[in-house]
Amino acid sequence: MKILLVGPYPPPHGGVSVHVAEIERELISAGVPCKVLDSNRASHSSEFCAALGRYALQGWTIHLHTNGHNRKSWLLALACGLAGKLGGGCVLTLHSGLAPEYLSPAFRWRRKFAALVSSLYTRVICVNTAIRDTLVSLNVAAERLDVAPAYIGSLRPMASLDPALTLWMRHHQPLFSTALFFRPEYGFDLLLNGIVRLRGQHPSLGCMVMGSGEQRAQAESLVRAAGLGDHIRMLGDVDHETCLSLISQSDVFLRTTLQDGDSISVREAIAQGVPVVASRVGTRPAGAILFQPGDVSDMLAGIQQAIDAGRPEFAAVQSGCMDRLMEVYRGTISGGAYASA
Repeated sequence: MKILLVGPYPPPHGGVSVHVAEIERELISAGVPCKVLDSNRASHSSEFCAALGRYALQGWTIHLHTNGHNRKSWLLALACGLAGKLGGGCVLTLHSGLAPEYLSPAFRWRRKFAALVSSLYTRVICVNTAIRDTLVSLNVAAERLDVAPAYIGSLRPMASLDPALTLWMRHHQPLFSTALFFRPEYGFDLLLNGIVRLRGQHPSLGCMVMGSGEQRAQAESLVRAAGLGDHIRMLGDVDHETCLSLISQSDVFLRTTLQDGDSISVREAIAQGVPVVASRVGTRPAGAILFQPGDVSDMLAGIQQAIDAGRPEFAAVQSGCMDRLMEVYRGTISGGAYASA
């Protein structure tokens, strides 16, 4: 067994890139040869395809991680699927909560192309049932589909935090944290509106925002305009260990997305015993307090519920997907002879 992971790789530390890095770490720890081909840093498509072909001809099993909600994603899936036919087979993981919308019945040619591409893969892993159901509607064979969270389940060591940030955290209660990209589907506007309304009841509150994106400067302007510069710390892209440390020290973790697949950060917060308030989209694990997406009043009710309840006595166990991935890899290498989950 030797695995070529294809997909985004940190930095930035988004959900998919962190998942790819965690799989790499687990495989290497288990003594399995593993390489990563970073799809975000492919300077030329010809060079990328050449590298992909070389690995395939050397017998590497290709595991592509992509969103499935745009043309680039499916063209990448086509390239990896064809390369997989040259050597050790291929596995596809689809991560985005926007994928079902992108492949809705209104887009007939998208659906035909996605069905064709999916047929190249021995196994397609979907991070939630909505993505799986969409592929079934494309006549992708259900027995070739798995549903598994993009969560490994082994938490990384905590990082030491900057003393100035630690001091700021001590002076802000309750303390919230969130991890996002600055794109519309992540709901930063909703988060900001919620903090504005909460400040009246909790004048010393603080919120740590981890993440990057093309709309970050706009988000920072909105924070200043709302007079929340002392209450919201825009921390930018932080490494995984720092993210875990910040989540662990917050009173509530917030996930305000309007669309979602399966959030790693939500599962990591729950695994650390941190109350989670999240929008009711995608897949949410047991233990999260859910609110109607886009509804600030419903979100605030959930936040107050989390504050009143405090931390649970025991952290909820979150099942990881690594054991299942190893089964999928073995089945792919042996020609698909393995049971469905």
